[in-house]
Amino acid sequence: MAIAAALLLLPACSGYQGITAVHREVDARDNLPADVRNASPDQPSDFRLLVEDAGVKYFAAESEDFTKACIAVYPVDEPDQWSIGCSDGITNDREIVTVGHVGQPTAKLVTTGFDTRALEDSGWKKIHDNVLIGGM
Repeated sequence: MAIAAALLLLPACSGYQGITAVHREVDARDNLPADVRNASPDQPSDFRLLVEDAGVKYFAAESEDFTKACIAVYPVDEPDQWSIGCSDGITNDREIVTVGHVGQPTAKLVTTGFDTRALEDSGWKKIHDNVLIGGM
């Protein structure tokens, strides 16, 4: 039983403190458009706008225990081309999830503090501490 308890505490001991940018107070700019929705009710839904780049808004949400995170991509001029991607089991710095839609940049959500140099060297463009974009 002690081993099971220690394993449950392991993520908390890892020092991972989540995506810093989603830990601010919500304001009007954080409202996802009504047609953008996450298909899974088990995934985080308290989104924050991280950045807008070239007419595309990038939002992120995270679970209270920091183990699940989602990115929502919303192209303002092509609202029907939105996308959402989520991942779980997050316990340390890493790439979280990559999403894309035909005709829109591919977006990658990363944890705060993740070293993105290798991604940038391979062609990804960093537009926010937690968001990189690639080709269409």
